[in-house]
Amino acid sequence: MNASRRDVETLLETAGARAAPQPSPEFVTGLEARLLADARPAAWATVVTPLRTRSTGRLRPALASVAAAAAAVVLVGSLAGWFGRDKAQPQPAIASAVDTTVVLPDGSEVAGRDGLDLPDGTIVRTGPDGHAAVGNVDLGPSQVAVVKAGRLEISIPDVTLPPVTLPPVTLPTPPGLPGLP
Repeated sequence: MNASRRDVETLLETAGARAAPQPSPEFVTGLEARLLADARPAAWATVVTPLRTRSTGRLRPALASVAAAAAAVVLVGSLAGWFGRDKAQPQPAIASAVDTTVVLPDGSEVAGRDGLDLPDGTIVRTGPDGHAAVGNVDLGPSQVAVVKAGRLEISIPDVTLPPVTLPPVTLPTPPGLPGLP
């Protein structure tokens, strides 16, 4: 699966908006045991050992740094829930609403209220004096937004301008210069 940059940004924004769950004691104990086991020299490291040169002293710290970075990525990913989670998008909900109407996907219309879940296809409309907040999106007065793929997208109305007609432009004829045709 090739994820687009927008998909990755969406995933990271969603992950960053949620609080990270506390790891279970069993997970912490198991991870600690695996990290300590990885800190011991691996079988392939003995292949590098006979190549004793002046730079050998730099190779081991570099390998240790790479192993530590990989372990950190796995640990952060596990704590953030990146591995083994389902693909379902979290359902957004209204954080605050004033003078707001919500049209649910089944066509029913309800008043916007704090905590109202917004499934995909929901339309959120604010009145002339209204505002609503959903996640990191704030709607101002007289705005419309639609929930798509778990995100609130503000609809920008089409603006059509009347055609403009300009008067014809007539350029003045420059006066003739003496001695020139």
